[in-house]
Amino acid sequence: MRILGVVASSSREKPDAPTIGTATDVGTGRAYNNGAATVTFTAPTWTGGLPITSFTATSSPGGFTGTGSASPITVAGLQSNTAYTFTVTATNAAGTSVASAASNSITATTVPQAPTIGTATATGVTTATVGFTAGATGGKAISTQTATSSPGSITGSSATSPITVSGLTGSTNYTFTVTATNANGTSLASAASNQITTSAPKPTVTGGTLTSDATYYYRTFTSNGTLGITGGTLTYDRVVVAGGGAGGAGYRGGPSGARFYVSAGGGGAGGLLYAASQTASSDISVTIGGGAAGITNGGTAGNGSNTVFGPTTATGGGGGSNVASGSANSGGSGGGGASENNQNGATAISNGGAGTSGQGNAGGNGWRDTGTQRANPGGGGGAGAAGQTGADSVGANGGDGLTYFGSTYAGGGGASGSWGNPGNIAGTGGSGGGGAGSYNANATSGTANTGGGGGGSAATDTTSRTSGSGGSGIVVVRYTKSQVD
Repeated sequence: MRILGVVASSSREKPDAPTIGTATDVGTGRAYNNGAATVTFTAPTWTGGLPITSFTATSSPGGFTGTGSASPITVAGLQSNTAYTFTVTATNAAGTSVASAASNSITATTVPQAPTIGTATATGVTTATVGFTAGATGGKAISTQTATSSPGSITGSSATSPITVSGLTGSTNYTFTVTATNANGTSLASAASNQITTSAPKPTVTGGTLTSDATYYYRTFTSNGTLGITGGTLTYDRVVVAGGGAGGAGYRGGPSGARFYVSAGGGGAGGLLYAASQTASSDISVTIGGGAAGITNGGTAGNGSNTVFGPTTATGGGGGSNVASGSANSGGSGGGGASENNQNGATAISNGGAGTSGQGNAGGNGWRDTGTQRANPGGGGGAGAAGQTGADSVGANGGDGLTYFGSTYAGGGGASGSWGNPGNIAGTGGSGGGGAGSYNANATSGTANTGGGGGGSAATDTTSRTSGSGGSGIVVVRYTKSQVD
């Protein structure tokens, strides 16, 4: 038997078993499957005659242990959402005691298991959805799942899959990870998702006159203005047309018996430039060119005004010639050449003006038959075809324009008829707003805002005539509705 108060060296023994206390789950901040519990106990009264050097708490199941010099002891490494009891032993220099009685049962809890990443999908300019499969709860109910973007660390949360992440930047590549949170904390992050690219920002577009069809919006400028583009990049097609040239004005000159009669050429159309799939993300200034003024009784044929759309310039059309010794001015499309019928039999014609490369065609030349003294001027060049050269008894036609977005632009002006033969026929304007020539009256002007050239007029024996002025320029911009709606 043990004799209290005196311990002989030969009676030194292992200590008695500790008295078990209470086991408590410690879940806060614990990683998944690395749970912990604290185990309290009372040290034994009988120490075996030697100091107790340590106490050890052991879990059941699993045999996870924790060691300490006093109560309580923490046992770590416990599996999440698993029930455990614990026993405690005491150790001195002679050995280790028998185990205490088992503790109460606790369930080890931790943060959740990391979710399994699913598929990320871009859903707009600033949003994406991120799918996932939830992992184990860690023993406490999951309150939320959070997706985080890379780059930017932009987050979105949801209790279920998928998660919507808002506030992203347009036209940017992103991947995402997902974490789960319960009362103990937040899990490790999942693997990264597939890469997505958010949509381009949708621009706001203003300016001009707005029309539409099932697929496109159209903004039409017939006067100076600005195509406003803010908040994104716009892809568009555009037509830029300059002002058309005026037709020449026929006139009569010289003394009686030696008079000369000038039949005038048609005006050249304004230059036309078309381009598809252009892009811009800022405002574009628009300047609309007007038609050239008509010239009467000599002088120099003018050009229509340029139309400017940002860095793009369409060149104004040349006026039709109205003096036989001169040439029609060149422009976006050349003006038609004049012809003269001189009662003294002199030959006098002029050539049409050259076109501008990529924007329009040359005007037709004047024509005269010295034997019959019949003469006809040339038609104005159009964006799509050159003006005709004058011919016997038939006034030359203006060249045709080109058709875009359902409308035809930049037709050349028609030439006048011969002064001396009422049977002669004045030329017609080319399709696209070119004005018609005349035999003995004022010629027709080019149609407004089509860039068409004006018609030429012929002189009668008693009066001078006024030519038709050129049509004004125009800018039409077309873009898909889906870009802005």
